[in-house]
Amino acid sequence: MAFQQALSGLNTAAKAIDSTSHNIANSSTVGYKSSTAHFSDVYAASLTGAGSSQVGIGVNLSAVQQQFTQGNITATNNPLDISINGGGFFRMDQNGATTFARNGQFHLDKNGFIINDQGMRLTGYIAQAGIITPTTPGPLQISASDLAPVATGENDSAAFRGVKANLQLDSRSTTPAVPWSDAAAPTGASVSTNVTGNGGTAGQAAAAAAAFDAAIGAGSTQAAAAQAAFDAVIAAGGSVLVATAARTAGLSGANFTPDPQSYNYSTALSVFDSLGNEHTLTMFFEKTSASGAWDVNFTVDGTSNQYVSVTPANTLQFNTLGQISGGNPMSLQIDLNNVMGALGTTNDANPVMSFDVDFTGTTQFGSSFGTNRLEQDGYTAGNLIGLSVGNDGVIQGRYSNGQTFAQGQVVLANFTNPNGLQSLGNNQWSETSASGPALVGAPGTSSLGVLSSGTVEESNVDLTAELVSLITQQRNYQANAQSIKTQDQVLQTLVNLR
Repeated sequence: MAFQQALSGLNTAAKAIDSTSHNIANSSTVGYKSSTAHFSDVYAASLTGAGSSQVGIGVNLSAVQQQFTQGNITATNNPLDISINGGGFFRMDQNGATTFARNGQFHLDKNGFIINDQGMRLTGYIAQAGIITPTTPGPLQISASDLAPVATGENDSAAFRGVKANLQLDSRSTTPAVPWSDAAAPTGASVSTNVTGNGGTAGQAAAAAAAFDAAIGAGSTQAAAAQAAFDAVIAAGGSVLVATAARTAGLSGANFTPDPQSYNYSTALSVFDSLGNEHTLTMFFEKTSASGAWDVNFTVDGTSNQYVSVTPANTLQFNTLGQISGGNPMSLQIDLNNVMGALGTTNDANPVMSFDVDFTGTTQFGSSFGTNRLEQDGYTAGNLIGLSVGNDGVIQGRYSNGQTFAQGQVVLANFTNPNGLQSLGNNQWSETSASGPALVGAPGTSSLGVLSSGTVEESNVDLTAELVSLITQQRNYQANAQSIKTQDQVLQTLVNLR
């Protein structure tokens, strides 16, 4: 019987050495979980039942259990390398078959799917227009399309809509010497220099002035047409005509240049139309004669303020503590067709831009003017320049316009009995009846761990412990071999008896 016992010992010791050697071989395999050989003693069945003289018949390999302990986290240079810190497995798709892994070395295939080295696709919740809704997980695919522009005031996902301006207006400022209505530099004077000396009547001069004002009011910037009208009148009333034409032309059309003496302070920021075209919105602040009141006038792209309408009014009111008490927010409507026409260009975007300008936080104290913050919610189109994965598994695309956009969310799966999983090789496991069903959810929820982008989980093999185990199993093997040698000597002695 000793032969049988020793042979079983040799067999299990060899399997233990196999398990230890397998661990050592995978000590550098990302996501690998070490395994330990478990043994059980073997006794022959007895019809008479157990007895004090019962002797076992050897040993058996009862199981090889994997140790799902956490491996060390190591940084890499690949943003799609993902490690799990805690419980759970990546859920992989291979032509419809689902497997599970702890190896998070991922990259993109030619179609933008996130895959591992075996071409299996990482699964998760699919984003729709940047919004992630937990549904049945599917293969995650990164979109290569440009991020569509959003007009200022139209960003539903922003914390606010429109423009936010936080400024400090100096209460010691005085009312400007020139009213804003006369604010323009006399750009119209150049188109009325030939008015005098052509002959005519005062009535004709007034009619020409009215025609000029009507043309400018309609958004015309054709100075030559206005010049022709002026040339048709005489010097009589010419001085009135020149003054009227100069002021009206200065407040209309392109190259709007307000007189610096008509406002106290100004500031500007970029806003975007529906096609992502950038426009410069300039705000001019004019202290009025009324206590605590400031008029705010707006221009777009340096063109006339007549293309920007403000409702309900363009006056900010401050109380005696320097806080806004009225006139906020202001609603702006910009006539882009006339703005672009004044600049001699066309624009296929929505011809009207509408948004609020919120001056919340703006103050009027006895200190110098300052622009504390200017924000707006629009942006131009952008192309994908990078990816990042958050702790919660959300994959964010980074775009050239400074925006981020959710592409999807990695999900994890956990099992009541991970040791019931079947090892498939290639760092993959499959679900079995012993493991129980997969419990799928977002990282950081329930018993699932969190993710770390740009890192991988190392093998949890302890090389020192494995080398010690290898020595132990080698001695076990030698001892079992010695049992066979001893039994052989006993049998040889019996054979040699005469």
